[in-house]
Amino acid sequence: MKLIDLLAQEVRASAAYNSNVQEAPSVILWTDKQRQWESALPLLQAALPELIVLGNYAPERKTGPAIWIKCVVEGVLPDIELPADRTPIVYLPGYERRDLRAIADCPEPLKPLAELQYRGCWWIYSNSGRDWTVNAFLISANGGAGLDVAKDEKTQQAMLRVLPEILDSERDDLSNRRLEAADFNKLVSSDPVRDLLSWMNDSQVCRERWDASRWQALVGICESEYSFHPDQDGELTAAELLCQRQGAWEGVWQRFIESCHHYPQLPQLLMKVQADLAASGASYPSINANEEQQLEAELSRLLQMDPAKARLAIAELERRHAERRQWIWFALDMSPLAGVLQHLAEIATHTATVFSGADPEEMAAQYRDRYWQADDQALKALAYPLPAAEQSLVQGILDVIYTPWLDGVTRNFQGLVRSKGYPGADQINEAVAEYAATGEAVFFVDGLRYDTAQRLMLKLQGLGEVRPGHNWSAMPSVTATAKAAITPVHERLTGRTTDRDFEPSLLDEDKTFSAYYLRKLLQEKGWQYLEEGESGDPTSNAWLQSGDIDKEGHVRGLKLASRIDILLDEVVERVEELIAAGWQKIRIVTDHGWVLTPKPMSKVDLPKHLTETRWSRCALIKDSVDSGYQQVGWYWNSAVSVAVAPGACSFKAGQHYDHGGLSLQECLTPVIEIRSSQPAMPVSAVTATLSDIRWLGLTCRVQAETEADGVLAVLRTHPGDPDSEISKRKPLKKGKCSLMVDDQYEGSSAVLVLLDDQGNVLAKKPTLVGDE
Repeated sequence: MKLIDLLAQEVRASAAYNSNVQEAPSVILWTDKQRQWESALPLLQAALPELIVLGNYAPERKTGPAIWIKCVVEGVLPDIELPADRTPIVYLPGYERRDLRAIADCPEPLKPLAELQYRGCWWIYSNSGRDWTVNAFLISANGGAGLDVAKDEKTQQAMLRVLPEILDSERDDLSNRRLEAADFNKLVSSDPVRDLLSWMNDSQVCRERWDASRWQALVGICESEYSFHPDQDGELTAAELLCQRQGAWEGVWQRFIESCHHYPQLPQLLMKVQADLAASGASYPSINANEEQQLEAELSRLLQMDPAKARLAIAELERRHAERRQWIWFALDMSPLAGVLQHLAEIATHTATVFSGADPEEMAAQYRDRYWQADDQALKALAYPLPAAEQSLVQGILDVIYTPWLDGVTRNFQGLVRSKGYPGADQINEAVAEYAATGEAVFFVDGLRYDTAQRLMLKLQGLGEVRPGHNWSAMPSVTATAKAAITPVHERLTGRTTDRDFEPSLLDEDKTFSAYYLRKLLQEKGWQYLEEGESGDPTSNAWLQSGDIDKEGHVRGLKLASRIDILLDEVVERVEELIAAGWQKIRIVTDHGWVLTPKPMSKVDLPKHLTETRWSRCALIKDSVDSGYQQVGWYWNSAVSVAVAPGACSFKAGQHYDHGGLSLQECLTPVIEIRSSQPAMPVSAVTATLSDIRWLGLTCRVQAETEADGVLAVLRTHPGDPDSEISKRKPLKKGKCSLMVDDQYEGSSAVLVLLDDQGNVLAKKPTLVGDE
């Protein structure tokens, strides 16, 4: 790994946070009182495209005054785009942390940024509050490179003078030896190809930074090996020779391909090179740019075509442009339309047939075998990183080829249900069938659609044996109805004609089923209810849940597509925690899927006077009158009639995302079973549960329930790692104790852990140090 990549990794890691108790930081603040890192800014910004710098106004270099930085961080400057999936990094040369901390004495140029320290986090040395100096980063084994650097003045001066070259070096090349001034100086002339590419990337900066000897060395090498003179011929001639890739220039080209992200301005220089008719676009970015323009024009014409012709046209475009995804320009994000075209071509293939079947089960089998991929590829196309205008174009194309298919398939499925019946009304509920007698964790994930579950299973590989299954959602496919049907306490529920909002009630008393009763009935059944961060007892059964997919769909609409993988990664992380805690079997279940259309769903009229409750995809019909739309019985009481929106339509205007209707996407749900590949952990005879955590300043007051002696409490940053302890271990006395924490950890995430006398974790709970 290159040191610049390690540095980028460590800076970004400072934004890590515990989502159970914290909000994501808005920004990472990087102070540098001595301006040690400033000489490497071009390299830093190439590796960290989210890095913005406090300084004179130069937006092309992502540099500007404090007010400008605030606007960039808030995303209100349309000409400055930071990566959407990265936390912005603000580099503050010439300032240290205390300049911002002392609000009253904060320097005027900094004052607009002072409030960011409360919404953001710092890249600081070992939580000490001190700046990361170059030397500290190179020698530190905790958050740095762990190198052996001499402390003498000559070495330290050489280190700062050649900082860009150091960061561009492989860590292994500098390891296992003492680094002195001579070692750093050798970096200047030991790699002429790197120097040549660096000069082509930014000739002015290189000439200002390099000494005369280094420049003359490069000139001599260029004359003897690359047949051109940098001073006399200039960088455009070098660009022409690089694109031609003749002789020794082929080696330069290969190096450029291997480390292209370290030379962010070089592609713009290469764009100036005029290509002849025989030239290959693999070497000439201008050819690639022309191809992108032509592709955009041809994709725009699809908006006027019928679906069948559009699909044929997309297949032809894919045949012509697929090769460009092998070019270096694609890796440099210069071919985004060629990238999203791959997903459009897959969608065109899978939507060519509006499939059906002899009955709903046969249609579902076809969907599970193949057609779920149309939905998956539609999500990937919507999530593809594109400028706003091109995102709108892709949405328009999906409206041509995907939405009519979704509508047609859904109408076919609704027709089969009308004639053959809904399978979920009388089949075994696979989500809750055959629960293990003990030792099974049932993990409910709200809104885990069938296609997203296929992605999830790929992410779960390696954690154990993953077994796929499927189920039918209770109707209507809304959370209140369908979640209740897959809980382990579903037999304790019923539906009354007086129930509202599709929520069932308790069988034994006329009370609405709620989160409170879920916990209560689970406890009566002998099941654990695991909150976020709790691992529970793997020798019994447990229920845990996550609701982020459906929640984000309702809040974000189309933007859900770009969040799917992040949300699935959170599910995987929770599964990893359960397996690490000793759970041998985990069953992932869900309540319903959803439909997501690139343009708002077509609205169909349903008079209000006919309905008790009207949602986007379903409505509760008064007195079971004929609404004019297909009606199904409520899962919990078939006497209650529910109207479903036809096809991919909606009873409300402006909806991109929703569920509750009768479609394969909403009703066919996944069941995923994971059997751990790790041996079962020995179970401690000691039990303990945490009942309360309270902070008084930096003192953590702990209260727990246990009948055993010798139970210890301790605060850690990682629950299973004894080396991460930030407090002394204290024994519980009558279930209570107090833990003291150093002020350097104030505001940071921690986990309160209870241990037996063998060090086994009995219980844990996340917290925030000093939280009020």
